Amino acid sequence: SWYEAVAFCRWLTEQLRQSEELEANEEITLPTESQWEKAARSTDGRTYPWGNEVDPNRANYDETGIGTTSAVGCFPGGASPYGVEDLSGNVWEWCRTKWEGSYEDYRDDNDLRGDATRVLRGGSWFGIPGIVRGASRDWDHPGYGGVIDGFRCARGSE
Repeated sequence: SWYEAVAFCRWLTEQLRQSEELEANEEITLPTESQWEKAARSTDGRTYPWGNEVDPNRANYDETGIGTTSAVGCFPGGASPYGVEDLSGNVWEWCRTKWEGSYEDYRDDNDLRGDATRVLRGGSWFGIPGIVRGASRDWDHPGYGGVIDGFRCARGSE
């Protein structure tokens, strides 16, 4: 669930601070929706992290035929220009951001408090090509944890 992902990030932050691998002002957290989208679509608005053509050799989605999650790094050819892997397919990734249905008056609200629905990005192993596009968005209640949902960690300053 989103709550469990946030709890893991807090735990990891403390572990890394104790081992002095993080500065006191740094934290591990879920990416915001805008951070996630930039990592996936770069500055040129590409359709998929690797470019504009769908390719089952670059991501784990329906046409790949795996039928379940795969280890991160199995599709290095699907990396974004920033070197970020598995942004397309595999699992829907929780973002910090509260869901808003449209970009009109979009606020990018990343407050961790409350039980507002949260953004999911990236599609999953179960998704069709249109769902694993970099612009594809979904949402769910933060207490839900499904077999097609997961998360990635981001490192930043508080």
